[in-house]
Amino acid sequence: MNIICRTEDVTRETLVQRAIDLRPMISDAAEETEQNRHVSPAIIDEMRGQNFFRIMQPKRFGGFEYDTTTTLRIILEWSSADASTGWVGGLAIVHQWLIAQYPIQAQEEVWADNPGAIMCGSYAPSGECVAVEGGYRVSGEFNFASGVDVMDWAVLGVFFPPKEDGEKPMPGFALVPKTDYSVDDSWQVMGLLGTGSKTIVCRDVFVPSYRRVTFMELVSGNSPGYQALQSNLYRYAFLSLIAHAIAAPALGCLNGALSSFIDSIQGRETRGAVVLGGSKIKDFQAVQMRVGRAAACLKAAKAMLFDQLAESEEKVVGRGEILDVADRLDNRLTQAKLVELSVEGMEHLFGAVGGNGIFTSQKVQRAWRDAHAIAHHISFNWDALSSMYGQHLLGVELQGQY
Repeated sequence: MNIICRTEDVTRETLVQRAIDLRPMISDAAEETEQNRHVSPAIIDEMRGQNFFRIMQPKRFGGFEYDTTTTLRIILEWSSADASTGWVGGLAIVHQWLIAQYPIQAQEEVWADNPGAIMCGSYAPSGECVAVEGGYRVSGEFNFASGVDVMDWAVLGVFFPPKEDGEKPMPGFALVPKTDYSVDDSWQVMGLLGTGSKTIVCRDVFVPSYRRVTFMELVSGNSPGYQALQSNLYRYAFLSLIAHAIAAPALGCLNGALSSFIDSIQGRETRGAVVLGGSKIKDFQAVQMRVGRAAACLKAAKAMLFDQLAESEEKVVGRGEILDVADRLDNRLTQAKLVELSVEGMEHLFGAVGGNGIFTSQKVQRAWRDAHAIAHHISFNWDALSSMYGQHLLGVELQGQY
Protein backbone atom coordinates (compact mmCIF):
# COMPACT_ATOMS: atom_id res chain seq x y z
CA MET A 1 0.00 0.00 0.00
CA ASN A 2 1.02 3.63 -0.38
CA ILE A 3 1.98 5.44 2.79
CA ILE A 4 -0.34 8.38 3.33
CA CYS A 5 1.45 11.61 4.22
CA ARG A 6 0.07 14.02 6.79
CA THR A 7 -1.26 17.20 5.26
CA GLU A 8 0.06 19.12 8.23
CA ASP A 9 2.22 18.51 11.29
CA VAL A 10 0.52 20.02 14.33
CA THR A 11 1.94 20.22 17.84
CA ARG A 12 0.02 19.00 20.85
CA GLU A 13 -0.31 22.51 22.26
CA THR A 14 -1.59 23.82 18.94
CA LEU A 15 -4.31 21.16 18.93
CA VAL A 16 -5.33 22.01 22.49
CA GLN A 17 -5.50 25.70 21.56
CA ARG A 18 -7.61 24.82 18.53
CA ALA A 19 -9.98 22.94 20.83
CA ILE A 20 -10.26 26.04 23.02
CA ASP A 21 -10.91 28.18 19.96
CA LEU A 22 -13.67 25.78 18.85
CA ARG A 23 -15.58 26.12 22.12
CA PRO A 24 -17.68 29.15 21.06
CA MET A 25 -18.92 27.32 17.96
CA ILE A 26 -19.82 24.26 20.05
CA SER A 27 -21.46 26.36 22.76
CA ASP A 28 -23.51 28.40 20.29
CA ALA A 29 -24.81 25.18 18.74
CA ALA A 30 -25.44 23.34 22.04
CA GLU A 31 -29.18 23.99 22.24
CA GLU A 32 -29.66 23.08 18.58
CA THR A 33 -27.50 19.97 19.06
CA GLU A 34 -29.80 18.86 21.87
CA GLN A 35 -32.97 19.62 19.91
CA ASN A 36 -31.70 17.76 16.83
CA ARG A 37 -30.42 14.90 19.00
CA HIS A 38 -27.14 14.67 17.12
CA VAL A 39 -23.97 16.68 16.58
CA SER A 40 -24.11 18.58 13.33
CA PRO A 41 -21.99 17.40 10.38
CA ALA A 42 -20.60 20.96 10.21
CA ILE A 43 -18.98 20.61 13.63
CA ILE A 44 -17.61 17.16 12.81
CA ASP A 45 -16.23 18.50 9.52
CA GLU A 46 -14.56 21.35 11.42
CA MET A 47 -12.96 18.85 13.80
CA ARG A 48 -11.79 16.72 10.90
CA GLY A 49 -10.45 19.74 9.02
CA GLN A 50 -8.41 20.79 12.04
CA ASN A 51 -6.84 17.32 12.24
CA PHE A 52 -8.26 16.32 15.63
CA PHE A 53 -9.11 12.84 14.38
CA ARG A 54 -5.46 12.21 13.51
CA ILE A 55 -4.34 12.45 17.15
CA MET A 56 -4.45 8.72 17.92
CA GLN A 57 -4.41 7.48 14.34
CA PRO A 58 -1.32 5.52 13.20
CA LYS A 59 1.40 7.48 11.42
CA ARG A 60 1.23 4.88 8.69
CA PHE A 61 -2.15 6.32 7.69
CA GLY A 62 -1.35 9.99 8.20
CA GLY A 63 -1.92 10.19 11.94
CA PHE A 64 0.14 11.73 14.71
CA GLU A 65 0.19 8.93 17.33
CA TYR A 66 -0.04 11.50 20.11
CA ASP A 67 -0.71 10.85 23.77
CA THR A 68 -3.85 10.32 25.82
CA THR A 69 -3.26 13.44 27.92
CA THR A 70 -3.56 15.66 24.84
CA THR A 71 -6.71 13.82 23.83
CA LEU A 72 -8.33 14.24 27.24
CA ARG A 73 -7.41 17.93 27.43
CA ILE A 74 -9.23 18.42 24.12
CA ILE A 75 -12.27 16.41 25.21
CA LEU A 76 -12.45 18.45 28.41
CA GLU A 77 -12.47 21.70 26.42
CA TRP A 78 -15.22 20.56 24.06
CA SER A 79 -17.30 19.07 26.87
CA SER A 80 -17.08 22.31 28.83
CA ALA A 81 -18.99 23.88 25.93
CA ASP A 82 -21.36 20.93 25.41
CA ALA A 83 -21.02 17.44 26.84
CA SER A 84 -22.75 15.73 23.90
CA THR A 85 -20.32 17.24 21.42
CA GLY A 86 -17.34 16.41 23.62
CA TRP A 87 -18.61 12.86 23.98
CA VAL A 88 -19.03 12.28 20.23
CA GLY A 89 -15.91 14.16 19.18
CA GLY A 90 -13.82 12.46 21.85
CA LEU A 91 -15.00 9.00 20.83
CA ALA A 92 -14.15 9.79 17.22
CA ILE A 93 -10.58 10.52 18.35
CA VAL A 94 -10.05 7.46 20.55
CA HIS A 95 -11.85 5.11 18.17
CA GLN A 96 -8.97 5.73 15.76
CA TRP A 97 -6.85 3.98 18.40
CA LEU A 98 -9.41 1.15 18.44
CA ILE A 99 -9.32 0.72 14.65
CA ALA A 100 -5.53 0.49 15.00
CA GLN A 101 -5.97 -2.65 17.15
CA TYR A 102 -7.37 -4.61 14.19
CA PRO A 103 -5.27 -6.56 11.69
CA ILE A 104 -3.55 -4.27 9.22
CA GLN A 105 -5.84 -5.41 6.39
CA ALA A 106 -8.82 -3.94 8.24
CA GLN A 107 -6.96 -0.67 8.86
CA GLU A 108 -6.15 -0.41 5.17
CA GLU A 109 -9.78 -0.98 4.28
CA VAL A 110 -10.89 1.83 6.60
CA TRP A 111 -8.21 4.44 5.90
CA ALA A 112 -6.36 3.73 2.65
CA ASP A 113 -8.85 5.61 0.45
CA ASN A 114 -10.34 7.78 3.20
CA PRO A 115 -7.76 8.68 5.88
CA GLY A 116 -10.36 10.91 7.55
CA ALA A 117 -12.80 8.03 8.21
CA ILE A 118 -14.15 7.81 11.76
CA MET A 119 -16.11 5.23 13.72
CA CYS A 120 -18.88 4.85 16.29
CA GLY A 121 -19.38 1.86 18.56
CA SER A 122 -21.83 -0.33 20.43
CA TYR A 123 -19.71 -2.21 22.94
CA ALA A 124 -22.03 -4.60 24.78
CA PRO A 125 -22.10 -8.02 23.05
CA SER A 126 -25.46 -8.37 21.33
CA GLY A 127 -27.18 -9.93 18.36
CA GLU A 128 -26.11 -13.12 16.65
CA CYS A 129 -22.68 -13.92 15.23
CA VAL A 130 -22.33 -17.10 13.16
CA ALA A 131 -19.10 -18.45 11.68
CA VAL A 132 -19.09 -18.88 7.89
CA GLU A 133 -16.38 -19.41 5.33
CA GLY A 134 -14.01 -16.46 5.41
CA GLY A 135 -15.58 -14.75 8.41
CA TYR A 136 -18.90 -14.28 10.17
CA ARG A 137 -22.55 -13.38 9.61
CA VAL A 138 -23.85 -10.79 12.08
CA SER A 139 -27.50 -9.95 12.74
CA GLY A 140 -29.30 -8.05 15.48
CA GLU A 141 -29.72 -4.69 17.17
CA PHE A 142 -26.82 -2.84 18.74
CA ASN A 143 -27.67 -0.01 21.11
CA PHE A 144 -25.99 3.20 22.27
CA ALA A 145 -24.06 3.87 19.04
CA SER A 146 -23.05 7.44 19.86
CA GLY A 147 -22.59 9.70 16.86
CA VAL A 148 -23.81 7.08 14.42
CA ASP A 149 -25.32 9.76 12.15
CA VAL A 150 -21.91 11.27 11.38
CA MET A 151 -19.65 8.20 11.37
CA ASP A 152 -18.27 6.09 8.53
CA TRP A 153 -17.85 2.76 10.32
CA ALA A 154 -19.15 1.01 13.43
CA VAL A 155 -17.59 -1.43 15.87
CA LEU A 156 -20.19 -3.86 17.22
CA GLY A 157 -19.91 -5.99 20.34
CA VAL A 158 -20.55 -9.67 19.64
CA PHE A 159 -19.70 -13.11 20.96
CA PHE A 160 -17.51 -14.78 18.35
CA PRO A 161 -18.31 -18.50 18.15
CA PRO A 162 -15.61 -20.89 19.41
CA LYS A 163 -13.24 -22.35 16.86
CA GLU A 164 -13.03 -25.72 18.59
CA ASP A 165 -15.39 -27.88 20.64
CA GLY A 166 -15.21 -27.21 24.35
CA GLU A 167 -14.17 -23.58 23.96
CA LYS A 168 -16.40 -20.74 25.09
CA PRO A 169 -17.65 -17.94 22.80
CA MET A 170 -15.24 -15.01 22.85
CA PRO A 171 -16.47 -11.45 23.41
CA GLY A 172 -15.07 -9.00 20.91
CA PHE A 173 -15.85 -6.43 18.25
CA ALA A 174 -16.84 -6.77 14.61
CA LEU A 175 -15.99 -3.84 12.33
CA VAL A 176 -18.75 -2.89 9.86
CA PRO A 177 -19.06 -0.04 7.29
CA LYS A 178 -22.11 2.22 7.39
CA THR A 179 -23.27 0.83 4.05
CA ASP A 180 -23.95 -2.51 5.76
CA TYR A 181 -26.33 -1.39 8.52
CA SER A 182 -29.40 0.74 9.13
CA VAL A 183 -30.14 3.03 12.08
CA ASP A 184 -33.18 2.92 14.36
CA ASP A 185 -33.90 6.32 15.91
CA SER A 186 -34.33 5.03 19.45
CA TRP A 187 -32.58 7.90 21.29
CA GLN A 188 -35.32 9.47 23.43
CA VAL A 189 -33.56 10.30 26.72
CA MET A 190 -33.17 12.92 29.47
CA GLY A 191 -29.46 13.69 29.09
CA LEU A 192 -26.73 13.55 26.45
CA LEU A 193 -29.47 14.02 23.87
CA GLY A 194 -27.03 15.46 21.35
CA THR A 195 -24.92 12.31 21.23
CA GLY A 196 -27.52 10.67 18.99
CA SER A 197 -26.70 7.30 20.55
CA LYS A 198 -29.16 5.40 18.38
CA THR A 199 -29.50 1.71 17.57
CA ILE A 200 -27.62 0.02 14.74
CA VAL A 201 -29.54 -2.74 12.98
CA CYS A 202 -27.75 -5.50 11.07
CA ARG A 203 -29.46 -8.09 8.89
CA ASP A 204 -27.18 -11.00 7.96
CA VAL A 205 -24.12 -8.79 7.48
CA PHE A 206 -20.94 -10.53 6.33
CA VAL A 207 -17.86 -9.58 8.39
CA PRO A 208 -14.52 -10.86 7.03
CA SER A 209 -12.32 -12.59 9.58
CA TYR A 210 -9.76 -9.77 9.43
CA ARG A 211 -12.39 -7.35 10.73
CA ARG A 212 -12.51 -9.04 14.11
CA VAL A 213 -10.71 -8.32 17.37
CA THR A 214 -11.39 -10.02 20.72
CA PHE A 215 -11.62 -8.35 24.11
CA MET A 216 -8.71 -10.48 25.32
CA GLU A 217 -6.56 -9.13 22.51
CA LEU A 218 -7.57 -5.59 23.44
CA VAL A 219 -6.36 -5.98 27.02
CA SER A 220 -3.24 -8.00 26.19
CA GLY A 221 -1.03 -5.17 24.94
CA ASN A 222 -0.26 -7.38 21.97
CA SER A 223 -3.23 -6.96 19.62
CA PRO A 224 -2.96 -7.75 15.90
CA GLY A 225 -2.70 -4.01 15.26
CA TYR A 226 0.15 -3.53 17.69
CA GLN A 227 2.01 -6.45 16.14
CA ALA A 228 1.82 -4.72 12.76
CA LEU A 229 2.42 -1.11 13.87
CA GLN A 230 4.93 -1.66 16.70
CA SER A 231 4.04 1.63 18.41
CA ASN A 232 3.79 1.68 22.20
CA LEU A 233 0.65 3.82 21.98
CA TYR A 234 -1.24 0.71 20.88
CA ARG A 235 -0.19 -1.33 23.93
CA TYR A 236 -2.80 0.21 26.25
CA ALA A 237 -5.54 -1.99 27.66
CA PHE A 238 -8.91 -1.15 26.09
CA LEU A 239 -10.79 0.26 29.10
CA SER A 240 -7.70 2.03 30.44
CA LEU A 241 -7.87 4.30 27.40
CA ILE A 242 -11.32 4.29 25.80
CA ALA A 243 -13.34 4.73 29.00
CA HIS A 244 -11.45 7.93 29.91
CA ALA A 245 -12.92 9.54 26.79
CA ILE A 246 -16.49 9.07 28.04
CA ALA A 247 -15.72 9.87 31.68
CA ALA A 248 -14.10 13.23 30.91
CA PRO A 249 -17.30 14.82 29.51
CA ALA A 250 -18.78 14.64 33.03
CA LEU A 251 -15.86 16.74 34.22
CA GLY A 252 -16.46 19.09 31.29
CA CYS A 253 -20.07 19.49 32.46
CA LEU A 254 -18.85 20.75 35.83
CA ASN A 255 -16.05 22.86 34.39
CA GLY A 256 -18.29 24.66 31.90
CA ALA A 257 -21.26 24.98 34.25
CA LEU A 258 -19.17 26.47 37.05
CA SER A 259 -17.74 29.15 34.77
CA SER A 260 -21.16 29.86 33.29
CA PHE A 261 -22.80 30.14 36.70
CA ILE A 262 -20.16 32.52 38.06
CA ASP A 263 -20.53 34.74 35.01
CA SER A 264 -24.33 34.65 35.18
CA ILE A 265 -24.70 35.87 38.77
CA GLN A 266 -22.46 38.90 38.46
CA GLY A 267 -24.80 41.80 39.16
CA ARG A 268 -27.89 39.58 39.65
CA GLU A 269 -30.18 40.41 42.55
CA THR A 270 -32.97 38.52 44.31
CA ARG A 271 -36.57 39.33 43.48
CA GLY A 272 -38.56 36.87 45.59
CA ALA A 273 -40.40 37.36 48.87
CA VAL A 274 -38.67 34.51 50.71
CA VAL A 275 -35.34 36.34 50.84
CA LEU A 276 -34.70 40.05 50.97
CA GLY A 277 -35.43 41.50 47.52
CA GLY A 278 -32.64 43.47 45.90
CA SER A 279 -29.84 41.51 47.57
CA LYS A 280 -26.88 40.44 45.44
CA ILE A 281 -26.96 36.70 44.87
CA LYS A 282 -23.21 36.35 45.12
CA ASP A 283 -23.28 37.85 48.63
CA PHE A 284 -25.25 34.93 50.07
CA GLN A 285 -23.03 32.57 52.01
CA ALA A 286 -25.07 29.57 50.84
CA VAL A 287 -24.27 30.45 47.22
CA GLN A 288 -20.61 31.03 48.04
CA MET A 289 -20.40 27.63 49.77
CA ARG A 290 -22.00 25.83 46.83
CA VAL A 291 -19.63 27.48 44.38
CA GLY A 292 -16.66 26.62 46.59
CA ARG A 293 -17.71 23.00 46.97
CA ALA A 294 -18.29 22.63 43.23
CA ALA A 295 -14.83 24.06 42.58
CA ALA A 296 -13.31 21.63 45.07
CA CYS A 297 -14.92 18.68 43.27
CA LEU A 298 -13.57 20.01 39.98
CA LYS A 299 -10.02 20.40 41.28
CA ALA A 300 -10.03 16.95 42.89
CA ALA A 301 -11.35 15.23 39.76
CA LYS A 302 -8.90 17.01 37.45
CA ALA A 303 -5.96 16.15 39.68
CA MET A 304 -6.99 12.49 39.86
CA LEU A 305 -7.54 12.24 36.10
CA PHE A 306 -4.31 13.82 34.90
CA ASP A 307 -2.20 12.10 37.55
CA GLN A 308 -3.57 8.75 36.39
CA LEU A 309 -3.02 9.57 32.72
CA ALA A 310 0.60 10.56 33.37
CA GLU A 311 1.26 7.38 35.34
CA SER A 312 -0.15 5.11 32.64
CA GLU A 313 1.55 7.00 29.80
CA GLU A 314 4.94 6.75 31.44
CA LYS A 315 4.57 3.00 31.78
CA VAL A 316 3.01 2.19 28.40
CA VAL A 317 4.36 4.80 26.00
CA GLY A 318 7.49 5.82 27.88
CA ARG A 319 8.77 2.38 28.88
CA GLY A 320 6.84 0.13 26.51
CA GLU A 321 5.40 -1.95 29.35
CA ILE A 322 1.94 -3.53 29.57
CA LEU A 323 -0.53 -2.35 32.19
CA ASP A 324 -1.01 -5.07 34.80
CA VAL A 325 -4.22 -5.78 36.70
CA ALA A 326 -3.43 -3.18 39.39
CA ASP A 327 -2.73 -0.51 36.76
CA ARG A 328 -5.95 -1.26 34.92
CA LEU A 329 -7.98 -1.14 38.12
CA ASP A 330 -6.39 2.20 39.00
CA ASN A 331 -7.65 3.57 35.69
CA ARG A 332 -11.14 2.17 36.22
CA LEU A 333 -11.34 3.59 39.75
CA THR A 334 -10.19 6.99 38.50
CA GLN A 335 -12.78 7.03 35.72
CA ALA A 336 -15.67 6.16 38.02
CA LYS A 337 -14.55 8.52 40.79
CA LEU A 338 -14.15 11.53 38.53
CA VAL A 339 -17.69 10.98 37.26
CA GLU A 340 -18.97 10.74 40.83
CA LEU A 341 -17.10 13.93 41.79
CA SER A 342 -18.47 15.70 38.73
CA VAL A 343 -22.04 14.76 39.63
CA GLU A 344 -21.44 15.86 43.24
CA GLY A 345 -20.14 19.21 42.02
CA MET A 346 -23.12 19.64 39.71
CA GLU A 347 -25.49 18.92 42.60
CA HIS A 348 -23.88 21.68 44.65
CA LEU A 349 -24.09 24.10 41.74
CA PHE A 350 -27.59 23.25 40.59
CA GLY A 351 -28.87 23.89 44.08
CA ALA A 352 -27.98 27.55 43.64
CA VAL A 353 -29.44 28.29 40.20
CA GLY A 354 -32.88 29.33 41.42
CA GLY A 355 -36.02 29.38 39.31
CA ASN A 356 -34.26 30.89 36.31
CA GLY A 357 -31.94 27.91 36.11
CA ILE A 358 -34.59 25.33 35.26
CA PHE A 359 -35.28 26.71 31.77
CA THR A 360 -34.08 24.36 29.04
CA SER A 361 -32.13 27.20 27.45
CA GLN A 362 -29.88 27.43 30.52
CA LYS A 363 -26.45 25.83 30.35
CA VAL A 364 -26.27 24.68 33.97
CA GLN A 365 -29.43 22.56 33.79
CA ARG A 366 -28.25 20.92 30.58
CA ALA A 367 -24.88 20.16 32.17
CA TRP A 368 -26.66 18.79 35.25
CA ARG A 369 -28.73 16.41 33.11
CA ASP A 370 -25.76 15.39 30.99
CA ALA A 371 -23.58 14.64 34.02
CA HIS A 372 -26.29 12.44 35.50
CA ALA A 373 -26.71 10.63 32.18
CA ILE A 374 -22.97 9.88 32.12
CA ALA A 375 -23.13 8.58 35.69
CA HIS A 376 -25.73 6.04 34.55
CA HIS A 377 -23.28 4.50 32.06
CA ILE A 378 -22.49 0.95 33.14
CA SER A 379 -18.76 1.68 32.93
CA PHE A 380 -18.98 4.22 35.76
CA ASN A 381 -21.24 2.55 38.28
CA TRP A 382 -19.51 3.76 41.43
CA ASP A 383 -20.88 0.97 43.63
CA ALA A 384 -19.60 -1.70 41.23
CA LEU A 385 -16.22 -0.07 40.55
CA SER A 386 -15.41 0.79 44.15
CA SER A 387 -16.43 -2.74 45.15
CA MET A 388 -14.17 -4.24 42.49
CA TYR A 389 -11.25 -2.13 43.67
CA GLY A 390 -11.92 -3.30 47.22
CA GLN A 391 -11.93 -6.89 45.99
CA HIS A 392 -8.50 -6.27 44.49
CA LEU A 393 -7.08 -4.81 47.70
CA LEU A 394 -8.59 -7.59 49.82
CA GLY A 395 -7.41 -10.38 47.54
CA VAL A 396 -10.94 -11.44 46.61
CA GLU A 397 -11.87 -12.68 43.12
CA LEU A 398 -12.62 -9.68 40.89
CA GLN A 399 -16.17 -9.17 39.64
CA GLY A 400 -16.30 -6.82 36.65
CA GLN A 401 -14.48 -5.59 33.57
CA TYR A 402 -11.13 -3.87 33.73
